[in-house]
Amino acid sequence: MGILCSTVVVWDLKNLQLCEIKAAGTKAMHNTLNNAAAVDAGSGLVTIPLTTHGFKVGSHIGIRGSVAYNGTYQIQAVAADTFNIYATYVAETFAGTETVRPELDPETFFRVLEIRLHLNAVGGAAENFTIDVDSGQPAGTAHDVNLLTQDMNAVKNVVADWSNGLRFFNNNDKLIFQYANGNSKDWGIEVKYLITQS
Repeated sequence: MGILCSTVVVWDLKNLQLCEIKAAGTKAMHNTLNNAAAVDAGSGLVTIPLTTHGFKVGSHIGIRGSVAYNGTYQIQAVAADTFNIYATYVAETFAGTETVRPELDPETFFRVLEIRLHLNAVGGAAENFTIDVDSGQPAGTAHDVNLLTQDMNAVKNVVADWSNGLRFFNNNDKLIFQYANGNSKDWGIEVKYLITQS
């Protein structure tokens, strides 16, 4: 079997762009959407139903399992049981199985430098913060892997410094962040990464 190399990527320091995503909330980091309809909020906004989600405005999240709204978004407005994203409105009633969580999906080759998670106090429960790769391959092919697991029981800060390692990811890789946050701590996550400029 030969070497697979779909695209030549030159990691030239002169042609790299430093990027970041952020998300914050007060409830579980990962959720499933309500069994309810998306609503056209006008001005290019769509209202997504998620009871007591706790996400903050500006959070970067990924929606997966949806017919019309699969993708990554930045939350533009929040209410107690909904949040708004910029998207082309398509009528869809969610099944209640679609996932929403902080996600890094640049849709290009990327290198992660650092991931920072902060809680306003130690988690106080044996619950893990995890970072996983969704390889974009069909389910069951065993390409998805866990990159980090941290018990947050007695921890309020996690810094994953990958700047000295060669943590490269493909253009169809996604990094998924999850934390149950049963004690409803305020949390904020920040991811710094590099992409190549064409």
